[in-house]
Parts: sequence; C-alpha cells; structure tokens
Amino acid sequence: MRLSACFVCLPLLIACGTPTPQKPKEVIIPRDTVSQVTIPVETEIIPSIPDNAVSANYINGAPPFYGFVDEVNHLKKTTLIRFEEGRAPDLVIEKSYGATIEDLRFPEFDSDLLLVTAVINDPNFNKYYLYRFEDNQWLPVVNGWAIHKDNRPDTLQPITVSSVKPGHMHRYYSVFDLDKDSELGYTWRLLEETIPVLAGE
Repeated sequence: MRLSACFVCLPLLIACGTPTPQKPKEVIIPRDTVSQVTIPVETEIIPSIPDNAVSANYINGAPPFYGFVDEVNHLKKTTLIRFEEGRAPDLVIEKSYGATIEDLRFPEFDSDLLLVTAVINDPNFNKYYLYRFEDNQWLPVVNGWAIHKDNRPDTLQPITVSSVKPGHMHRYYSVFDLDKDSELGYTWRLLEETIPVLAGE
C-alpha cells in the first residue's frame, strides 16, 4: 500500500516541478510619450540684424544692404559705422561720441544718401554729415553742419535738394546771436542756406 501511494505522488511532484511557459508581456507606450519623439529637421539659420540697422539702396541697380553703428571709441572720439557683409567700406565719424543713421532719397540722385546725426562734445547740438556711395567709397555731399537743440532740429528735415538751383542742397543751421531780450543775453537763431554739392574725388 505504501509503494502504490508513492507512485501516485510521483507524477504530482513531477508536474509541480515543471514550469508553465508564460506569454511575453505586452509593452504599451503611452500616447504622450509617442508625441514627444522628435524628428530632426534641417532649418535655415537667418543671421541677426543689429537693432540700429538701416537698409537702403546705396548702390544704383544693386540690392539694398544695411548699415549700423558698430562701435563708439570715447578715447579716440570716433564712431564706427559698418555695413552688411562688408558691401561698403567702414565709415569713421571723427570727434563724435555716438551717432544715428538714416537714409534720404531724392530724385536728383541715382541712389539713396546716408545721413549721419553725430553726438558731439557739446550735447546742445546735433551735428550732421551727408554721404553718397560712389566708386566704392563714401563721399560727403556737403560739409558737416550743426543745429542747436533750441531750434528743435528733431522736427526739421535738416537738408533737402534745392528747388531753385540745380546741383545745390538747401539746409538749416544754427548761429550764435547776441540778444538783449534773452535772459542769457544771447540766442541761437535758425538760418537756412543753399550750397553746392561737393564734387567727387
């Protein structure tokens, strides 16, 4: 009786020791994880343009390019103006402590002009320089001139082409004048003049 009982238990022990094969577990990727997978895309890098850049057609028949005030050297008293990708030579404004630039367009000129408003030693004045780009160099259209801030230069167009004299510019400027009616004993008067355009070098 004992022997037969052992034979009965033996198949049970063998059955208990044999592992039951299991199905592999399914791996479920959350939907949010799939959406986070990024595919690299080639993008064009656009160069940044300086905040103070001014773009204009400085060369007749060529695409416009920009200029910008790049550096102020207080020791040398100079202001450096550079241009996009070196398409025009640098322009150095002597005896200045900064500047702003703008373009002027007149039908009498083949291309845009560059007007520089420079900061000079006397903060009561605006100093102006007007240039045209010709033969790969910046040439002055007229010599530099100044307007006192009492004459409200910010509300003026400081220079235009003369409507009565071909080849001339019409501009405003300030002169010192004694004035007994003024508390200071003097005043700055706003005058205007017509002057010839400087010949190219």
